[in-house]
Amino acid sequence: MPFPNAKRILKMGSPLSSLKLLLTVSISSRPKFRALSLTLLRPFVHDGEFSIKFRCYERFYKTFLRMSDLSADFLSTRELCVNDIYHLDRTFAPDLVIDGGGNIGLFTLRAAAALPIKKTLTTLIVCEPLPRNIKQIQKHLDVNRVQAEILPYCLGGTRRTIPFYCRGANESSFNSDEPYDSVIDIPVVLLNDAIGSSPAERILIKLDIEGMEVEALEGFVPNERRSVYLVGELHEHPVNHPILERLFLDHGWTFEFFDIGAETSSFRACSPPAVASLAWAMSKQAVTRSSVLSPVA
Repeated sequence: MPFPNAKRILKMGSPLSSLKLLLTVSISSRPKFRALSLTLLRPFVHDGEFSIKFRCYERFYKTFLRMSDLSADFLSTRELCVNDIYHLDRTFAPDLVIDGGGNIGLFTLRAAAALPIKKTLTTLIVCEPLPRNIKQIQKHLDVNRVQAEILPYCLGGTRRTIPFYCRGANESSFNSDEPYDSVIDIPVVLLNDAIGSSPAERILIKLDIEGMEVEALEGFVPNERRSVYLVGELHEHPVNHPILERLFLDHGWTFEFFDIGAETSSFRACSPPAVASLAWAMSKQAVTRSSVLSPVA
């Protein structure tokens, strides 16, 4: 079986970075070659991490994979540097970007790269509660000369402080059922708290907040009148899909779910004022209108 994503990895724009990522894939997916792959990767490791250069739209960025969090950082790199799992629509040029569940900041980099070259006044905000991820976000922002504000919070539906169970870099959550390394108390804030007093009229929001996405959106969607474009991951899809679908339908939002698995799915949605700015939403509405107007055989 070929390496997963090998073709995309080879097209990242940097042959040396492609080699490093293919070695990383081999470490996790080819047990027989793990020792050899680690040996070949070791010369590139400095201070416990190695760098990857990748093309993101018209820009080149650099990210760092930590050997201590190699599988988690590779997953994030594959999803947001090699692929675009959220199918980001570049026809929407936001004034404000909220990266909810920022992990190591790679969505923020992709959102920054997606902006038109002349659009320099967009505000970028990253919400991430795990301290070691916050450190990595700041490093990625500094190295790539991207300006963003980091908020050490989680987004939710009510303001409160709750236990956050620390595991791997992308496995920490509010669920205590699985083994964990440590516990920290994390403030939960509303989406409107993250937006604050921003005068933004066009807002891009990404949500990967470990099961808090439904409660965060239930407190946000009903009263939102601005042009908003949402992308995210939905946890507990069988239970939460109909809840989120009803929320969007009740308030006239255009939406779709994709990459649907047994427990999770991806989604994107937009408020009514945003439809005209999003090619996928316009297309979806055209298909909907066509199906409504077509005579039934």
